[in-house]
Formats: sequence, structure tokens, C-alpha cells
Amino acid sequence: MISALRKRLKQLRGLSTVPGLIALTFWFFAFVWLGVDRYFPNAFETGWFSFLAVNETTAARVLGTVASASITTLGLVYSIVLVVFTTAAGNIGPRLLQRFTSDRVNQFTAGLFGGTFLFSLTVLYQTTADFVPKISVTITMLLAVLAVLQLIYFVRTASISVTVDEELAAISSQLGRDIDALIASEDPKEFQSKHDTDQDVALRICADGSGYIDEIDSKGLIAFAQKHDLYFQLCHGFGDFVIKGSKIANVYAKDNLSSDDEVTQYVQAAVMLSESRSPVSDVDFSIRLMIEIALRALSPGINDTFTAITCIDRISSALRNPVCHGLREHIRGDGDGIARLHLPGMTLRDLINTAFHPLRRAAAGNVLMTKHILDALGRLYHLGDDDARDILKTHIDLMIESAKQKTLLDADMDFILKQRDEILA
Repeated sequence: MISALRKRLKQLRGLSTVPGLIALTFWFFAFVWLGVDRYFPNAFETGWFSFLAVNETTAARVLGTVASASITTLGLVYSIVLVVFTTAAGNIGPRLLQRFTSDRVNQFTAGLFGGTFLFSLTVLYQTTADFVPKISVTITMLLAVLAVLQLIYFVRTASISVTVDEELAAISSQLGRDIDALIASEDPKEFQSKHDTDQDVALRICADGSGYIDEIDSKGLIAFAQKHDLYFQLCHGFGDFVIKGSKIANVYAKDNLSSDDEVTQYVQAAVMLSESRSPVSDVDFSIRLMIEIALRALSPGINDTFTAITCIDRISSALRNPVCHGLREHIRGDGDGIARLHLPGMTLRDLINTAFHPLRRAAAGNVLMTKHILDALGRLYHLGDDDARDILKTHIDLMIESAKQKTLLDADMDFILKQRDEILA
């Protein structure tokens, strides 16, 4: 039940649900402030704030103006967002649209203008000759001021959203945080294995639907496995696509399982599927997103080598910590030191291969790209341990072989070989 609720809440995002909730919240507070006005009917009549007292005509004009301006500007906000979507999809990459719909500035701006419209319209509806809600009118004015400031900030953010360097920096930062979380989640302890995975599995669990693995409730699986003395071996990791009926996990048990259905339902609920991949917590997706931007930039139709170089720089920055600290598949256990869960994940070799193989193939014959890929590999090479250096040296050698396959000038080839020698020196 809890897993299903969490899965449903993850779907409530974008430019409809979140702004709608904000607008409804503002609408609710309109009734709250109207109640305050009825409790203090003589507010602002005397004292320092007497200048805020208004008559029925002034209140109606202010509320009507704010309401009409808010709903008009809300349409403008959505128009700007659609223009940004179109520009980003054509110039940067269509998969960035999910990032834009989840942008908090876009969501709050739409919700603020929608909420201001509902707030002012509700207060206007309650304004009569016998009841002028002075406090609510003042709150409406404050919302109008806040809306103007938010609109200015929104325009600035929208202009930045179509700047490829800014988007690459944001994707790289998200990727770095996800990789750091992945490294931090690794337990340095060696867990004792009570279950022989070479023997037949007690139960094979299949997916109850099709989609991308969006979240795995590892803590819940470990607690369930400890309670029933089980060991879960998941077959897929974050971002993998599974189809209904395909195997997603093996279950190992010392004794016969008391209830296959209970275990099956729990694992299926713990492995949450979504219709599309998300850059949040999906390391592979974020890397491939930057690679897609780089490959589009190198295509003959765009031919923007410097955008591809920026992608290389950002990828190398995100890979710094795994190169320095290492990355391996996850074996997680309970508090007693017993292994309970195997999570397939990206090792350091997987990360580097995913990042640099497509870039190397696309950069073949492009001396400028070859130089910067070697620069990135060199930066990482000098930070890594022996295992990381072996992986990176393989890619450096592949870059040289790829360059040799192309017809390059002798001076260009000598330059590349000299750069290789300086890295490995």
C-alpha cells in the first residue's frame, strides 16, 4: 500500500499537478482571510495602517485588475514555457523536456499566478457595500507584488534554460550528486553469505507490468529478507526496461518458502516501474543524456564541436569521485552482517565505457575532439588508482587506434601521440 502510494506521488509532477495544488492552496487561504476580515471588520480604520483602508469601489477595482492581470499573465507564462520546450527540443535534445516540466521555478510561477487569480476572484465575489474585506484586499496587493517579482525571475530562468552550457552544468551537477549517493551507499563491510546462490533458486519473481525501473525500496527488501531469512538477487538496476512477465529477481531461502505469493507481491511492489526514465537517481540516463547532446552537436546538421567539448568536460567532472574512490556492484546486508540483497549497478568500468565509447566513435577523424577526449582521460588518469588507470589506459589506446584508422596529417598524428605519451609518463 505504501509503495503504491509512493509510486502514485512520483507521478504527480509536472506543469499541471504541482501548479494546481499551489493554486488550490491559495484559494483555500482566500476563505481563511475572509474569515479574518469578518472577525475584524474595522481593521485599518485607525492607526498607522489607516492608509490601507479602502471603500467598496476601490476594492472592487483593485481585485478585478489583479484577477484579470493574473489570468492573462498565466497564459503568457505557459506560452513562454512552450517556446522554451520547442527551442530546447530542437537545439539541445528532446529528453530535456522532462527536466523543464519538473523545474520548480516554472511550477511555482504557474501556481502563483493561478492562485492569485483564484484568491482575488474569491475576495471580489465576497465584496459588497456592507462588507469590504480590507485585510484580504491588502493580501491581494502583496500577492500582486510577489507575482511581478516572480515573473521577472521566471523570464531570467527561461532565458537560461535554452543555454546549452547552463543545462549541461545542471545535468552534470545532478549526475555528480547521484554518483556520490551511489558511492556513499556502498557499505565497506563484508557481509556473510548464508545462502548458496549456485544452487537452485527458491523462487523466480517476474514483473507485473512493463516500464523502466524508477525506484527500488532496498531498505524494505532487506527488512523483509531478514524477517523471513531470505536473500534477494535483483536482475535489473535503475533505469533498466522490463516487460511484463520477465524475471526481475531471484529469491534464495534456506528452507521452503511459507508463501510464494506474499514474497512475489512484496518484491513487485518494492521494484517500482514508470513510463519513462528520469535523470533523478538514474546515473546511466544522465550520462547518456549528455552523450546525446554531444552526438547531436557533432552531427553534420549542427556541427557544434565546442558544445561536444563542454559535454566531455562535464562528464569528466562527474566521473572524478568514482575514479578516485572506486565503484562496484552492491551487496547489502542487515544489522547482523548477513547478506540480504544484491543490487546490480554500474561499476567504474561500466561508467567509463558508457561515457567514452560513443564519444570516441563520433570523434574519429576530428583532431579537436580527439585532443579534448584525451585531455579528459588524462585528468582522470592522474586521479585514479591502478585499477582505474588500467581502464582509462585502455580507452587512451583505443583513441590512438581510432585516430590511426583515419587519414590524418603527420603533424596531427604526432601531436596526438605526444599527448598520449605525456598522459602516460
